[in-house]
Amino acid sequence: MTDYQRFDELTSKSIEELHEDNGVGTLSEKYLHVFLKNYFEPDKSCHEVKVGRFTADICRDDRITEIQTRNLNALREKLEYYMLEGYDVTVVHPIPRIRKILHIDPDTGAVVKTYRYPRKGSFYSAIPELYKIKYFLDWDKLTVRLMLFDVEEYREIKPNGRKRSERLERIPFAIGESAILDNPADYLIFIPEGLPQEFTSKDYAACAKVSRETANAALNILSYLKTIERVSKDGRYYVYRLNKYFQM
Repeated sequence: MTDYQRFDELTSKSIEELHEDNGVGTLSEKYLHVFLKNYFEPDKSCHEVKVGRFTADICRDDRITEIQTRNLNALREKLEYYMLEGYDVTVVHPIPRIRKILHIDPDTGAVVKTYRYPRKGSFYSAIPELYKIKYFLDWDKLTVRLMLFDVEEYREIKPNGRKRSERLERIPFAIGESAILDNPADYLIFIPEGLPQEFTSKDYAACAKVSRETANAALNILSYLKTIERVSKDGRYYVYRLNKYFQM
């Protein structure tokens, strides 16, 4: 079965069916998390496996998979323990590419407003999260998989006086590209087109179309992995270039 066939099979199931298939213990889990556990490992006996004092999302033999949509810093203690115990670990970080927002009336359950979130997600969206586990990115036993998908995001309208709606569930309806980050060369996906041979964080932000904060986090990660190197300073900006081993 291909990835797309597996995705189609899972999306044909309702939230209730998917939770029922995975047992009572998954009822408190968000749908997207249960969905992705089944997408990456159909054998449910490999789900929620006790490993030392932690519980792995997926564990098959000596391979652990952890699925984390945000707050990758919450994984740091787990990652260190797993890898020091000899496990190979994959961190799956799903990124919403297209978000269709549906506001739900809490009294009736009806959809009262629908719109498409204007900003599209991309691999660059993962940079702030990757920065939180930067010191593990060069460990031989760690692989990061970034996964783009399109999602319907259900939000409950709050009573008057509450500005923000509460996110209830995210239901994926299409799968996009994935990127496997296994070694410093793989992080070249974060080198945007049009970047000068020597560049500053300002140049990077402009070419990647990201905020300066995200640009600084990206350059920090890339410098740590030695994918790029700092060569000089131009006023208050550091100047970088690709490591010679990655230059064409």
